[in-house]
Amino acid sequence: MKKRVEKIKYICMMLLGVGVTFGCVSDQDTNLPLETSTNIFVDQSEIVQTSNQEEEQESSMQEESREETTQEVYSSERQMEQNEKIFYEEMEKQGIDQQTAKEYFQTLIEDNLFQDGEMALTGIRIDDIDKNGQKDMLVMVLDAQEMPFYGSGGLWFYMNDDVPYCFSEEMCSYYGWFDTFWEDIDNDENVEIVFSAQGTGCGAVGDSYKAIFKYRNSLTDNSKKHNIERMQLPSDFDEDYDCGIKIEVFQEPEKNQYSAFCPYFDETISFQAENMGEDLPNTARCVGSEVRGFYNLCAVEYNGKMVLQASEYLNGEGGNVHNVATAQFLITWKEDGTPEIIKWWIEEDKNISDS
Repeated sequence: MKKRVEKIKYICMMLLGVGVTFGCVSDQDTNLPLETSTNIFVDQSEIVQTSNQEEEQESSMQEESREETTQEVYSSERQMEQNEKIFYEEMEKQGIDQQTAKEYFQTLIEDNLFQDGEMALTGIRIDDIDKNGQKDMLVMVLDAQEMPFYGSGGLWFYMNDDVPYCFSEEMCSYYGWFDTFWEDIDNDENVEIVFSAQGTGCGAVGDSYKAIFKYRNSLTDNSKKHNIERMQLPSDFDEDYDCGIKIEVFQEPEKNQYSAFCPYFDETISFQAENMGEDLPNTARCVGSEVRGFYNLCAVEYNGKMVLQASEYLNGEGGNVHNVATAQFLITWKEDGTPEIIKWWIEEDKNISDS
């Protein structure tokens, strides 16, 4: 940088010398070369100022780099302290008394769930999940030594006195942004734990992992090690990752008119939504589909039984950002564990304008 500035100064001085010499030998007004020389000096000052700014920016970047290198590096002891701090803060938020909290934290220490500080605590939930009067615990951990993308962590299930069960999936994020609820959604007198984890990508359903786990109160098959087994969603038969139920969205020739075709039911439902532009097709044309799978999983009552309700975004001719409606599905499971959709409908946008 300094050599470049010195080189620029040298060139400017050479040009100045040429200008002065030209003025001395020329019969023309000496103001011309002097003005030229002045312009050169002005340009030089601008160059030097720019160079100084670049040097200041470089110095600032070096300072920031030094600050980053002086930041605290990973320490297993420090991570264990952080885990304990987070644990008791969450227990206070969830209304868990101090004695119960100590007992559960001691369980995690004895099981070495944090692997001597190699794993960070990112989520904790304590409640009577199976409603038998005994507290259960869900614990989420993540690799603390480096910032992994997905998969470097796990969700641990502590149910009653059972052997802890760990769910670890490479497509799932374990950063701690998750929702969960439990309900007997297949009506077999065993509770299901519905889990949704938000990733680091686009929000809502754009980067969300869903999983459902059945907890059996008693084992009838002694070959099973755990009382927990993962259940399938209807979309699991089509893709390795939840992409929802296939829907084809058609734009109709009439303004703000659409229809949705669901191959699962071989049925079409008409609905209204705002068009993206003024141009309408001469005949119905396929313009969109479902967007990235289920979201907003919840338990609802249907015909006197509990079922799972799941939503899907539907987009129109404007692409993924053009949300035209929401498809709703009611999901249940047969006795052999096979999932099935028993009902679907379209939820229209209530802000539709016909004008």
